[in-house]
Amino acid sequence: MRLIPDTHFDFAGKRGLFFGLTGVLLLISIGSLVFRGFKYGVDFTGGSLLQIRFEKRVSVEAMRSALSAVGEGGATIQQDERGDFFVRVKPKDFGGQETFSSVLGRQLSAAFPDNPFEVLREETVGPQVSRELQGKVLLALAIGLIGILIYVSFRFNFQFGVAAVMSLIVVTIIELGFLSLTGMEITMTVIAALLTVIGYAVNDSIVVSDRIREDVRKIRQETFLQIVNRALNETLSRTVITGLSVFFVLIALLLLGAASIKDFAAIMLVGMVMGTYSSIFVVANAVVEWEQRFPSKRRR
Repeated sequence: MRLIPDTHFDFAGKRGLFFGLTGVLLLISIGSLVFRGFKYGVDFTGGSLLQIRFEKRVSVEAMRSALSAVGEGGATIQQDERGDFFVRVKPKDFGGQETFSSVLGRQLSAAFPDNPFEVLREETVGPQVSRELQGKVLLALAIGLIGILIYVSFRFNFQFGVAAVMSLIVVTIIELGFLSLTGMEITMTVIAALLTVIGYAVNDSIVVSDRIREDVRKIRQETFLQIVNRALNETLSRTVITGLSVFFVLIALLLLGAASIKDFAAIMLVGMVMGTYSSIFVVANAVVEWEQRFPSKRRR
């Protein structure tokens, strides 16, 4: 099925423009990472997270007052459109068998005696576990990028391997910049979304690289730049169909999903756009630039 038949866009010929745009996005993202940094969730800082739903809507100010009464006035409080509260506190020893959930539960019952509530979710992570998670996440990302470089280098060649990893680094930095700019908390759900985005991006890159390789083998009368343009135009219909399919699903999750799903959907949405962009405008154009500067023996 070809949604966009017989296109002749000069993707590779305009690579300077796309390199410039990519550079601007990277500068914005890196600037945000340097000056704003990240907002880490309970998974990486340790502490407790509670999701609480009241029968009748309660204001954030009233919840803040109830938390202050148990010594947690500095807790992070978020309220979604349904009125559910997401309360995050730093690690604290309440003594004996007491937990933050039990202490807060008693206080909420006293503060809102005529308004029953339910604790929908409770997560507690110790500081030692959170530090271990940080190290394991960085290790997983590093192993993933190295594995992709090795796989793509064997399947295609070293040029495509380096270009694919470069593309994934670009996507990852821009995604992290998005998290920093929006103030979204870094949680295990967010890390899962980032790893999913990396998988999506590398799949797109492999599809494009595979078509370029096939066309290079079949076509001898055209330059490498012309072959890359041909391959990108040939895969454009597939790229648009795949992208739109994922896009509509993510929009539905973003609009209708629970609060815990919305962060995942938002990151995936940005990642899907950037993954598609990078496979066309970063991977292919990086290989073209490499070939222009250091022609392979087969193309000389």
